[in-house]
Amino acid sequence: MVRKSDGVIPGVNDVRLSYRAWEATDPHAALIVVHGLGEHAGRYAGFGVRMAEAGISTFAMDLRGHGLSEGRRGHAPSFDVYLQELDRFRREVEGLHHTPVPLFLLGHSMGGLIALRYQEEYAGRFRAAIIVSPWLATAMPVPRLRAAAANLFSRVMPALPFRSGINPDHLSRDRAIVDAYRADPLVHSTITPRLFTEASAAMGLALQRSDRIREPLIFMLAGDDRIVDTARSVCFARAITAVHADVRVFPGEYHELLNELGRAEIHRLVRDWILEMSTVKRETTNSVKRET
Repeated sequence: MVRKSDGVIPGVNDVRLSYRAWEATDPHAALIVVHGLGEHAGRYAGFGVRMAEAGISTFAMDLRGHGLSEGRRGHAPSFDVYLQELDRFRREVEGLHHTPVPLFLLGHSMGGLIALRYQEEYAGRFRAAIIVSPWLATAMPVPRLRAAAANLFSRVMPALPFRSGINPDHLSRDRAIVDAYRADPLVHSTITPRLFTEASAAMGLALQRSDRIREPLIFMLAGDDRIVDTARSVCFARAITAVHADVRVFPGEYHELLNELGRAEIHRLVRDWILEMSTVKRETTNSVKRET
């Protein structure tokens, strides 16, 4: 059985942050999911149920400015606020378990960037992390004029909304997923100048501070990602030398691997990796694997 629930925790400056949970009756591990820009925790319901059925209790929080959480849409005063609020959520999840179980982190897209930066600044909180299509660089370079405008407005009008430019057709090859995304009232297409510049700075910090990562990682990357730069993620993962960093590239797949046509196999790989990492000792070698 899977026990479904939801809750609220206080974020920085008492912003109300909503979360959803899919709990196993006899969990072997727990997983926190961090979603991407413009989406929300509810889009991971199918994934959460499958993980819970395998004994992995799964928890996903709506980031501030997303989903059911409070805050201006697509806005954060700083990227560090995301890290602080993820840490608050981690403590909430730990408090829900009467018997301690290994705790894992999964971040998708902007959530992948958040997860990496969290691992760099808050070492030792998770057993390991799954990084899915992380936003370390956009697939297409941001025009200089747009970047310059964002830097200017970040100082004078930081919360001014503008379109994020995410094309729903580039998320998944599954038409039902794309149509549901377009019709979802909790999905938005907004980013503010402050979040844009803060995310850009976070990408630079992630590269500079990758030597701080101490927990094993698996990178799951889309071979035909038209939103983020897969090659940049591969280079980032290969540069990590302090811990085990497994890299799986899935040819032909679009950005949202957990919602792709081949998602059943992706979910199985995540499940098996978590259950394996729940018992094995840490390794220190990198490996690269290309899925076919």
